[in-house]
Amino acid sequence: MSAEIRLNTESPPKWQKETIAPIEAEVGESVVLHCNPPVSTAPPQIYWMNINLQHITQSPRVTQGRNGNLYFSNVEKSDTKNDYMCHARFIGARTIVQKEPIELRVRDSNSVKNRRPRLLMPQGERSSYLALRGHSLELECIAEGLPTPEIAWVRREGVMPEGRVILENFNRLLRIENITESDDGEYQCTVSNQEGRERHIYIVSVEAAPYWVKQPENGVYGPGETVRLDCDVEGKPKPSIVWKINGEPLTDTDSDLRHSVKGSSLILHSVQSRDTSVFQCEANNTHGTILANAYVYVINLPAQILSPDHQLYIVAEGQEAFLDCRNFGAPRPEVTWSSDGKDSFSILEDPRVSLYTNGTLHLISATREDSGQFSCTVNPEAENISISATLEIRNKTVIVVPPGDQRVPRGDTAVFSCKAQYDSRHFHSKQPDPMWRRNGRKIAETADSSKYVFDGHKLVIDAVEEQDEGVYTCVAASSIDSDEASGRLLVLDSPDPPADLELSDSQGRSVILSWTPGNDHNSPVLEYVIEYSTMLNQGVWSELTRVNETSALLDLFPFLKYRFRVIAVNEQGKSGASEPSDSIETPSSAPDSNPTGVRGEGNQTDNMIIHWEPIRQLQWCGPGFKYQVSWRQAGESEWHEAYTESPVFVVTGTPPFTPYHIRVRATNERGPGPEPDTITGYSGEDLPLSSPVNVAVEFLNRTLVNVTWSPVPRESVRGHLKGYKVHYWRSRSLLERPKRHASDRFSVTVAGGRSHALLSGLQPFSVYYVEVRVFNGRGEGPASEPLRFDTPEGVPGPPASLSLDSPSGSLLILQWQPPLQPNGNLTGYELHYQQINESGNSDLRDVEFKPHELNWTVLDVDPRSLYRFYLKARTSAGAGPHVFIEGLLEGALPKLDNISMVSGKTYTNISWVPREGSRDVEFQIQYLNKHRSNSPWQVLETVSSTQSFYQIQNLEPGTSYRVRFTVKNRTDDMSFWEHSIQTAGPVLSELHEGFATQGWFIGLISAVVLLLLILLIGCFIKRSRGGKYSVKAKEEGQVDSEARPMKDETFGEYRSLESENEEKPDSGSQTSIIADLKPLGSDDSLADYGGSVDVQFNEDGSFIGQYSDKKEPGTAAGHESSGPASPVNPPTDVPVVGLLE
Repeated sequence: MSAEIRLNTESPPKWQKETIAPIEAEVGESVVLHCNPPVSTAPPQIYWMNINLQHITQSPRVTQGRNGNLYFSNVEKSDTKNDYMCHARFIGARTIVQKEPIELRVRDSNSVKNRRPRLLMPQGERSSYLALRGHSLELECIAEGLPTPEIAWVRREGVMPEGRVILENFNRLLRIENITESDDGEYQCTVSNQEGRERHIYIVSVEAAPYWVKQPENGVYGPGETVRLDCDVEGKPKPSIVWKINGEPLTDTDSDLRHSVKGSSLILHSVQSRDTSVFQCEANNTHGTILANAYVYVINLPAQILSPDHQLYIVAEGQEAFLDCRNFGAPRPEVTWSSDGKDSFSILEDPRVSLYTNGTLHLISATREDSGQFSCTVNPEAENISISATLEIRNKTVIVVPPGDQRVPRGDTAVFSCKAQYDSRHFHSKQPDPMWRRNGRKIAETADSSKYVFDGHKLVIDAVEEQDEGVYTCVAASSIDSDEASGRLLVLDSPDPPADLELSDSQGRSVILSWTPGNDHNSPVLEYVIEYSTMLNQGVWSELTRVNETSALLDLFPFLKYRFRVIAVNEQGKSGASEPSDSIETPSSAPDSNPTGVRGEGNQTDNMIIHWEPIRQLQWCGPGFKYQVSWRQAGESEWHEAYTESPVFVVTGTPPFTPYHIRVRATNERGPGPEPDTITGYSGEDLPLSSPVNVAVEFLNRTLVNVTWSPVPRESVRGHLKGYKVHYWRSRSLLERPKRHASDRFSVTVAGGRSHALLSGLQPFSVYYVEVRVFNGRGEGPASEPLRFDTPEGVPGPPASLSLDSPSGSLLILQWQPPLQPNGNLTGYELHYQQINESGNSDLRDVEFKPHELNWTVLDVDPRSLYRFYLKARTSAGAGPHVFIEGLLEGALPKLDNISMVSGKTYTNISWVPREGSRDVEFQIQYLNKHRSNSPWQVLETVSSTQSFYQIQNLEPGTSYRVRFTVKNRTDDMSFWEHSIQTAGPVLSELHEGFATQGWFIGLISAVVLLLLILLIGCFIKRSRGGKYSVKAKEEGQVDSEARPMKDETFGEYRSLESENEEKPDSGSQTSIIADLKPLGSDDSLADYGGSVDVQFNEDGSFIGQYSDKKEPGTAAGHESSGPASPVNPPTDVPVVGLLE
């Protein structure tokens, strides 16, 4: 039987003839053009067009409502038309009718004013709306105002349904698809412009037509069985249920007591073949009717078992087990189960076991003991048909580490972890990773997205956003069971801006501001920041206060126009600012406060400048704001007054540094502010008149004195006493004659009224002068009379120099110079020295000298011992610090000048000039092959410094070498000269690594040889024909041969320097006896290398050396130069530490 159908008929819709008067409005006003289509059971579709059938353009300003009316939020001159036509299309009647044209006239206006928004649709603050489950809900808000209002929708105390919300018609229409009961609630639309806001609240109630929860099912039954037909329906209001048999109501036709209705179910007892029928369940409420048919067949058939035999059932421990024994027969066959000696009765005694009517054996909470063989028998008294089944119980899958709840700031990474245990019989290799669901939907990892990353048992969510929130479920599954655990992800973010700011209870200088909180995004709001903007700085927002509630009482300043906005703050940060509130203006009043920081001080001797902190314009409280300045000299009764708008006022004609009483008061047109405080200021300072007296000096030690004086009279300071300045200077040493020129002066400042100061760091045995001055803010006063004081003697400084010399093989001469700072009269010198050899150190020996003695000779010096000398100067105050020097005779350096080198292919000639007056010293010559790594130095024979020449032989051609001169220094070789050379001939790298053996090079040489052969043949032919040589070329060749320079007689064995194929002099050498020989002072000398000796010589042939690092190129040598001895560069002494001849 089908459901009931209702058919309605109506006449074709028509518009009543009417005369529509033109509608007139001024620019900026609101206009509504009414459509009022004919009434019909099916609402028509409305279109607004002009006479040319062109649609009227919709915009935020012009819109068509659901009722068909055309709304203008504010009209413009361009809206003037005489053909606004409303067309209604009736789909059922297949008819389109149109209304008479409407004329709209818009006039210009000289006073267009902005207006607060006002709702045109719907009316009032609240309205109720009924929606049906499964249908669409449409809520509409249309407003007028100038400027055109904006529209926003929110769901109060909840969020909008996800994925089912659509905003249309420039946010005027809110549509919610597929309404459910959870959409019950309040929905608010807010219309706003810069002049204010208005809102409307829709109270939505959701009801439902009847819908099925469970329908009655068809079935085949045997005679004598009991049949139950369920008809479970829901709806709002609750539907009523009626049962029918073959289309007739059950109560009207059935007198059989075997039929009964319990709740929503129909029960048929002991059915027979005649009970085969169609049963209907009909449910209805105010919103509709639904109908379901169920076919009941009653027949007699032999028993059969439909389930397969020898079935294996595998379940996890704790799960349910269903052992099938589906059967068929009419009447319904009898089913019994047995297992391992237990009959059906014993099995069913277990409360965990139940037998379904279809023959299935149901076992709940399976344990390992339940495993075994089971047998199902049908009609044991008749057909006795049976099958067997095996039940295997395995360990259940358990999640041992479930995912926990996560609270993650937006943009961070969330990590869920999930570990599970499985029965080992499920998997032969690696256990599977868990599956993840979000809000019940499976999460899949895609190649083009990095949002979700599956890392073994972990789910990583990168850069979480608000849409990632939800319940994340970990599913660990085997082939027979699964376990799951969930964790919730909450994305923390800064809150949304508050909304719906309202001002109330204005009291002139206070107002209550309230608002609606925005979404806190899972992080509770800690506080709200209230900011304000005034007409003084429009668009500039300043903080007013902070509160923890959603409303606040705000204290306001008079004579201002305020607007407010609110910012919410939580642990994640600040929200954006809310939309500004309506403006509020406070009345004017007299000032509430006076300026602070009032002070008076002069910058000239005859004025006083009065300063104060200006009052902010916010606190002027009214128009005509000024400062009232009052002053009088201390001791006078009459006040002087003046008005100014500046925070500075200058009083002139004042006596120097005189106290004044000062007041500064705020005033405006409404009156003066409160009574101000009186402060004391002073006119300008003048220089002090008096100088300190009774200046005295007290010695605390040889370099520290305490200076004291008597304070000046207070009235002579003529200003604020800042303190005293003590000036002192050193005139001369007591050993020197008086100087005419001035010495450097030093100062010590003493703050306040203290009358003493410490002077430190004075030099002993010196003449000092000291004077004291008082000073104020203007400057220093006159100085006291200079007071001379002499510092006592002190210990002297170290001797200026100390040197050692060795004129012979057994003498040492020690020389020194007096201290640069004697600090008194020298009384003599103290010398301590000791001998150091391989057996150990000897005791210190002491020698004293008179002040005029500046040298000492040490006789019978052991040539293999090292000597150390310590020298001090002494005054009556004691001995000063010492200078130190040490030296020995063995390993003395030879004195050589103009060292030069010339290299051939296999040898190098070295020559030098012994310094005049130096003694003969033996040394060794060593060389090193630079081309061979880790090659040792080759030591040659010992030579004498007077030998003047040496040749190194058996060198390799084209090879670079290092050559050095060394002497023995106790146990080590000490180098005192070193230089680089290169022998003549091809460079070894060219010989070993050249390209002469390359094929292309051999070919090139062959071609060149062939070309030369051709040229020679050509020349021979030309000569045989009478060719002549160039006479000029021949003559030039003879001259060149004769013009070679003469060989030096001293070094007659050298070849001419023109023979470059056999010899090649060092390119960096200087002119000497042989041309281009390199001098000792060349750049590539011993002094250029760390660990070498910086060598210099004394006139008697002895030397003093100092170990030094390699010098940077271009560094001025000064006294440490190792240049050659010449009148321009004479040999000089070196510092006191050295090696002795």
